[in-house]
Amino acid sequence: MIPNYGDKYDSKALFSPSEAIEEYGGDTEADVPPVVILTFQSKLFETVVPEKTDDPIPIVRGQKVHPVNDTVGVVGKFGIGAPVTATIAENLIAAGAEVLCIVGGSAGLQRSIEPTDVILADRAIRDEGASYHYLPPETDATPTEELVDHLEAAYADAGFDVHRGTTWTTSAFYRETTDEIAEYVADGVVSVEMEAASLFAVAEYRGVDSAAVFDVGDLITEEEWDAGVEYENIQPEMFDQAVETLEVYFDGK
Repeated sequence: MIPNYGDKYDSKALFSPSEAIEEYGGDTEADVPPVVILTFQSKLFETVVPEKTDDPIPIVRGQKVHPVNDTVGVVGKFGIGAPVTATIAENLIAAGAEVLCIVGGSAGLQRSIEPTDVILADRAIRDEGASYHYLPPETDATPTEELVDHLEAAYADAGFDVHRGTTWTTSAFYRETTDEIAEYVADGVVSVEMEAASLFAVAEYRGVDSAAVFDVGDLITEEEWDAGVEYENIQPEMFDQAVETLEVYFDGK
């Protein structure tokens, strides 16, 4: 059972993200854009950074935000999974970020979702550990509904086929079993990935907005795994649309 120690949700942490950043020589006063996109795919990050961003803004321990414009920045190449996502999110919020959005990859769970479609999470199944240190087990991990609405409309208007639904966040990449896959497919769960639940939980706990947008990197059903090696990479187009939409959303807040 996570967390191991009782009801920790109203208990004071020993130190804060801001204190940790200062202790490690970072800067909580850095001019970080208020909206930050998190991406976990190196190929996308390495494409975006040289072509679309200005000089990076260091925060702490090599973590840098690369500004796309005055409103939106991007971070990447910091690893994968729920714990590192929670830590990066905490650091970004401590440095002034008000909106956090994943633009990344997932495995599709529904055969009806094509590799060139966009998946937009409106709830995350909490099959990891980090979120349970922020939200009680009975609480859903959900993004900001108004932001999800904006992203859904924008991607649809841009010509993408959008699938909005539940994503399954797991920390055990090699333990996605056929029984649970079958159940989630039957329940209409749209994707499986490793980060959304932790981002949503941290964002809710800290009072900032969050969302998660995915493409389909591979297909998983109880019968097969299609590794997606021939799938088209639509993440650059997804990223551009996210930047535009997030900027409009923030300006309208």
